[in-house]
This record gives sequence, structure tokens and C-alpha cells, in this order.
Amino acid sequence: MAYPEINWKKNEYHQLQEVVNLLKAIQERESKRHQMDEHLTPCTAEVVLEVIEMLQDEIDYDPTSNDPGEPPITLDEMHTAAWKEHQEMHR
Repeated sequence: MAYPEINWKKNEYHQLQEVVNLLKAIQERESKRHQMDEHLTPCTAEVVLEVIEMLQDEIDYDPTSNDPGEPPITLDEMHTAAWKEHQEMHR
């Protein structure tokens, strides 16, 4: 098996996805072998699966928050609240 040639002009995340694809292919070939014919030790096979999951999580990471937080306040609401506060302070 020939290793893929590295294209240094390609985005690094695309490179990582190719690594994940290569590891998945290795894992798939290994899973088709009889237990006595496997090339990887069980521990190494587990590490390959963990690395695939970890890399895939990083590649698929969504930086947007799932927590919507407080609803936005309009300028009118902000000024109305400030005006009411101002009036209360001067009573």
C-alpha cells in the first residue's frame, strides 16, 4: 500500500479528514480479518478507533454555542429603562 502524497497547499482540516479516512480504511480491513490473522493488536485497534473519534469530533466542531443566552434588547427598550431609572433617581 502506498501512502498518499501530501499536498502542502491543502487546508490542514482536509489533510486531517484524509487521515481519518485512511484510519477508517485500516480499521475496516482489520475488522474483516479472522482474529488469528489480524495485523493489529486489540489494544492498537482500540487506539485507532479512539483516534478516529477524537479527530472526527475536532473536524466536526461547531464553535457556535447551543445556549441562546438572554434575548437581545432593543435600543428603545434600553433607553426606556434608562429613562425610568433616571426619573426614579430624581424623585
